Amino acid sequence: MHGIVVMLRRARAGCVVAAALALGAVLFAAPAAAAPHVLIVTSDHSGAFAEAEAALRRGLRLAVADSEIATTHADAFANASLNGTRVVVTLGSVAAIEVGKHDVAPAVLNTLLPRQVYRQLAAEADRTPTSAIYIDQPVARQVDALAEVLPGWRQLGLIAGPQTSELAAELEADALSRGYNVLKMEIDSDREIYPAMRRILERPAVLLALPDRLVFNNSTIQNILLTTYRQRSPVIGFSPAYVRAGAVAALYSTPTQIGDQAAATIRDFLRGTPLPEPQYPQEFEIAVNDTVARSLGIRLEAAEVIAERIRAREAKR
Repeated sequence: MHGIVVMLRRARAGCVVAAALALGAVLFAAPAAAAPHVLIVTSDHSGAFAEAEAALRRGLRLAVADSEIATTHADAFANASLNGTRVVVTLGSVAAIEVGKHDVAPAVLNTLLPRQVYRQLAAEADRTPTSAIYIDQPVARQVDALAEVLPGWRQLGLIAGPQTSELAAELEADALSRGYNVLKMEIDSDREIYPAMRRILERPAVLLALPDRLVFNNSTIQNILLTTYRQRSPVIGFSPAYVRAGAVAALYSTPTQIGDQAAATIRDFLRGTPLPEPQYPQEFEIAVNDTVARSLGIRLEAAEVIAERIRAREAKR
């Protein structure tokens, strides 16, 4: 009988211990992960996208904790939980297109994408994207760059595919209003690139490269630059890669600059300010190729000087 009582006491003690352990597990277990306030959806985790994301996260830390910022690849967005997320920031066209496929509740800021992609996305999506920071430059700034990089040149050549015909028309109108002679050629296939260039370069002219993959891509850029060089015609590009390849200059915004601008926009939004209308990059850089310029008989100012003069023009506008 005594043995049975001892066994019962031990059993009760075991139950108490088990209950205590269970209670401790409930009290001290990590809480379920909550959806972040800011979800970054990236087209890639490397290169320009990684640079922009790093700048975006640095800027957001002024308003939200790291634990409230999350990143996912565009391929995984469909499985992301958005419950509690206040804003989605996309990096690149692939991410913007993927997010645009879904009817998401949070506000959306698209970045690092051309204006033409955003406009097409806004027209086709069931839910119009909230806002954007384009990767391309405003028309007036591009013509300002032309004036400051090559002040003595008045002949301007433009080659546009279907996706950039509207942009080319805007550039043509702005340049004409400032006294430039503009020859614009619109093409529908890459077979038309070199006939168009022969027409434009009958006399030396500045070729202003447009962000059009039909015209300017990895397969065509070297031949375009070689052709313009032989015709003693400088090229102004839209990325540092063009300058390294042989363009005289390029006007562009860095991924860090766009990431900083996106962070400032999101900070304001989280404080209650509505997202602004789609906008161009506020900050920009100029890169120059002195070697190519000298071989064409062109004297260039320092890149920093040119950039400051463009900023001065914008400040007066």
